[in-house]
Amino acid sequence: MEALTSKRKFIEQYMNAPVIHTPQLPRNYEQIRERAQAIYAARGGMMGMTLNDWLKAELELKQQLGEQINEHDNQGRNYENDEF
Repeated sequence: MEALTSKRKFIEQYMNAPVIHTPQLPRNYEQIRERAQAIYAARGGMMGMTLNDWLKAELELKQQLGEQINEHDNQGRNYENDEF
């Protein structure tokens, strides 16, 4: 009977334990990292501008994705007949 009580206590503790979530990296994190490294190398590898490199890489990637989305949305679409 004591083993059953211990097991119940363990299960209760487990069920009431706080949930720890692991942060998820954005899906395009690797693309941003690679582009930021390329920007860093193109600048001659000067230290102290890593945040600027990262933000520039993010912006470039967002612009590329936006252009791709717009191209996809506009394919085969005739906007002349749209009513707003």
